[in-house]
Amino acid sequence: MSPETAAARALSEIRADPRIRIVAVSGPGEPLANPETFETFELIRDSLQDVNFCLSTNGTMLSEHVPWLKKMGFMSVTVSMSTSNPSSAARIYEWAEIAGRRLTGDEMGLFIIRSQLHGISKAADARLPVKVNSILIPEINKEDIVRLAELVAEAGASLQNIVPLVPNGRFASLTPPSRTQLEDVRKRASVHIVQFRHCKQCRSDVMGIPGCDVIL
Repeated sequence: MSPETAAARALSEIRADPRIRIVAVSGPGEPLANPETFETFELIRDSLQDVNFCLSTNGTMLSEHVPWLKKMGFMSVTVSMSTSNPSSAARIYEWAEIAGRRLTGDEMGLFIIRSQLHGISKAADARLPVKVNSILIPEINKEDIVRLAELVAEAGASLQNIVPLVPNGRFASLTPPSRTQLEDVRKRASVHIVQFRHCKQCRSDVMGIPGCDVIL
């Protein structure tokens, strides 16, 4: 879908149902790495000034785009960040390309974590509300999440949403957390940052309002 087609579809749906007041972009992939993300939002903003914008990002490119997010009037940013440990990050992410250099392992993990925290800090300093989505993967990051909650709170995030792993892809063989494990981690993380507890598994290619959304 081109930016023009996406913007036209969004505007059509908003005008057909005035209850729709938010346009959001998320993965798969990193929205801030795609020029189409910027073009789509700008096309919508040129036509509608009072619609709200949200963005979901892995946070590694967030800091450099905070001025644009503010200019466009984003109401919030969600950062997907699931560990505070470089070794765990090296298991969650396969690789990262930085300035033409391909990183893997703990070096990559450390870079990603530092970039994510820096992006959260820059967004918070600009008074952009930041929510952090964290996937609990017991075999990888069970011991990291509470420290992560502390770090993102210190960086300026206002809310954390810890959700269970849904095994698929590279993680198809891993076991998701039990309800007890999930609640225990949420409880311990809540000492540092407010926990969002009402999330349901959702997808990004939908339109409408919660409970009445339609897959595109």
